[in-house]
Amino acid sequence: MKYSMDRLVNCLKEQHISVTPQRLEILKNIISRYDHPSADSIYQEVRRHLPMISFNTVYKTLETFCQLGLITKINPLHEVARYDGNVAPHAHLVCTRCHKVEDFDWSWPDDIPLPDASPEGFKIESVSVQFFGLCQQCQQQ
Repeated sequence: MKYSMDRLVNCLKEQHISVTPQRLEILKNIISRYDHPSADSIYQEVRRHLPMISFNTVYKTLETFCQLGLITKINPLHEVARYDGNVAPHAHLVCTRCHKVEDFDWSWPDDIPLPDASPEGFKIESVSVQFFGLCQQCQQQ
């Protein structure tokens, strides 16, 4: 589920975060994409519309959006962070060769409860599922 632009703007306003042209352009970019882009990829695209924007602004804005729950951040294969505008529960398919990341419509089964806590008292809040393998293109190489 990707939030509509109106809903995202309302979320920013509710949190008393200024709705700037930079934030709007970054939001438009991330919710229009399905390729789980990196901050640099988003920066390159946004810069076409806002040439004066800095990478730091893009990165900090993405982190703010993550903290607000407007987007999610994934770190496949412990490499460069990627961002996902789809905040509905789902898994990711990660190609171990080309590092492509795709959404996979799979969520934690309802009949398998999350543990209440780990032995160290760690409170589990969510589950992130990533399946690793080879995408179709890499299998054909």
